[in-house]
Amino acid sequence: MKDDESPRDDGRTVVVHDPHIADLLTNPETLQQLEPFLGRESTVTAAARRTGSKPNTMLSRVRRWLELGLLEVSRIRQRAGRAVRYYRATADSWFIPFDTTSAESLEASVRQRDEWWSARLRQAVVRARQEQVGTWGTRVYRDRRGYLQVQMAVSPDSNWTSLAPDRPAVLAAWRDGLYLDFEDAKELQRELFELLLRYQRKEGAQRYLLRLGLAPLEE
Repeated sequence: MKDDESPRDDGRTVVVHDPHIADLLTNPETLQQLEPFLGRESTVTAAARRTGSKPNTMLSRVRRWLELGLLEVSRIRQRAGRAVRYYRATADSWFIPFDTTSAESLEASVRQRDEWWSARLRQAVVRARQEQVGTWGTRVYRDRRGYLQVQMAVSPDSNWTSLAPDRPAVLAAWRDGLYLDFEDAKELQRELFELLLRYQRKEGAQRYLLRLGLAPLEE
């Protein structure tokens, strides 16, 4: 544990009723900047380092969040020169009712959140692939089962795969030709979720962004 971060679990939960606060707390970019203070305390310098922000930019955010009541000063450490202030979110858990946000519909709310993460995932996948492949294209064809396939490719006759040991750990796949009975779909759901939890418990050196999705399609 770092000196400037101290976990605490006292079960503080806040239900948000202010529409402005609700929109802030459902904005993925805001949450990424606020994360260092959620459920723990942190200095401005440590939070800036964790989020890749400039210290002055993070200080401006902290001052704004203090005014909005999202942060509080958790303690002050005296030292020679200027004292060091530690900040912590005023809740360890926020619940934001959908009706409190300004989103016009639940689908719009989910879209706003997903688009931000989708853009980050897309940028990271493309960057990793370009470093390995260079020029590439798309193959559109019908597979052996007779289903339409749209795959990244490096030639007219072969798809590109990142599974080789020396290639980056990237994966971006959509499958709309997955035909399952309900029991098989539920088994796939469970296995994917358990696999996610298994790897989520690891604490490796590189941070990765992962997205899993499964839903029935209406024809």
